[in-house]
Amino acid sequence: MLRLGLAGYQPLVLYIGAIAAFLLSIVWKPELGLYYLVPLLPMQTARYWLHNYPFGEKLVDVLMLGVLIGLYVHRKRPIFLPSAVNKWIAGFCLLMYLSLWKGASYLGVDLPLSIEDPRFSDWKNYVEMLLLVFVVAATIRTKKQMTILLALMCLSMLMVNRAYHSNISGRDFSSFSYELRDAGPLGFAGENGMGAFQAEFLVFLIGLAAYSKKLLVTIGIWFVAFTSIYSLLFSFSRGAYVGFMLGFLTVGLVKNRKLLIVFVVILIGWQGIVPNAVRERVMMTYQNGQGLDSSAEDRVTIWEDAMKVIDHDPVFGTGFDTYRSMARIGNYGDTHNYYLKVALEMGVIGLLLFLALLFAAGKMAWRLLRHATDPLLQAIGCGFFAMWVTTLIVNFFGDRWTFLQVNGFFCVLLGVVARGLVATEDTRPTLMTGSEEVGLTSPPAVGVYP
Repeated sequence: MLRLGLAGYQPLVLYIGAIAAFLLSIVWKPELGLYYLVPLLPMQTARYWLHNYPFGEKLVDVLMLGVLIGLYVHRKRPIFLPSAVNKWIAGFCLLMYLSLWKGASYLGVDLPLSIEDPRFSDWKNYVEMLLLVFVVAATIRTKKQMTILLALMCLSMLMVNRAYHSNISGRDFSSFSYELRDAGPLGFAGENGMGAFQAEFLVFLIGLAAYSKKLLVTIGIWFVAFTSIYSLLFSFSRGAYVGFMLGFLTVGLVKNRKLLIVFVVILIGWQGIVPNAVRERVMMTYQNGQGLDSSAEDRVTIWEDAMKVIDHDPVFGTGFDTYRSMARIGNYGDTHNYYLKVALEMGVIGLLLFLALLFAAGKMAWRLLRHATDPLLQAIGCGFFAMWVTTLIVNFFGDRWTFLQVNGFFCVLLGVVARGLVATEDTRPTLMTGSEEVGLTSPPAVGVYP
């Protein structure tokens, strides 16, 4: 923008681009709306620029609506692609809405019938994030489209990391202090959300690189990955560090055993590799052998208190999005463990549904990794499976699941995995011309091809 002399016009340009993407999704190609939306998912602060324009605060809603209308107008395939995760997403979303009503009774507030209700709005945003899985699976149908989407996600990551570097570059990292931490473009997701996002996508990139056969592509992937390593380190999120290491280990175990050597080297020599502030952040978990630091102690206190709340109604819980209004431990509005949060608010039924959703997602990635013959699909399967492992871990340390800016890429990639798995397991004959699908059977076969 600065080079083009458009400094100060970024919001207007972004807004006009969103209008164009919405219209083109309807009248031409539905995937254009996704191409515009996906890179903006992690950049919450950039999306805030549009709030002064008509419907600007509804950017995600409007673009997804444009893609859905385009899919309907130009429908050649089902909008809802068959997938093992579909029923679990639908069931979990329905249970969350029923739990909204229970929560209204528990808190003594109005019933969740209006979009103006903040709890109803939170539910809508959560469902919309999960809807990305269906929209992406229905829209992205070829290898070319997958490649474009992955490239745009990498570009988005570079933009996030550049903005993050600009925020923190002038700070003194010779020793740790909480003032060093920054959420960057992820806004309300916070510093730990920033760390979780970096860890998740970083291990996905490492999984992609493990299958890359082209030198320039491999260099490009690792370039993006190293910018994410920088941002991950200076997020000072200990949970994200653990999640990244286990995701990294996963790639080493399932694909590239050389990474296991790197894993061992990091475990043994990490104190000599990382900046001093990062070393102090990790080592302060235990203060001179006298117990946990205050942050870790608070988490343990919150977890113990959450278990007491769960005991009152272990089956159905207190209701969706109720914990933040309880003010049970200081000013904390989160249980700092998403699994505990689901159990507290939606009971064992909600927790089992959520775990089933996660299990189905991981199983799909594993099937794609093992059954795909196409190198790109194998790479996506490997990267997403490692990302899935990291996601499981980081949510033990807080809610890293309900934030679109943290979990949006996960849902997008799960949609890509769903499409790739259908293409891999579809045995009907199909002829490809270029990047277009030409079915030889009725209904047309679904596939991903060169």
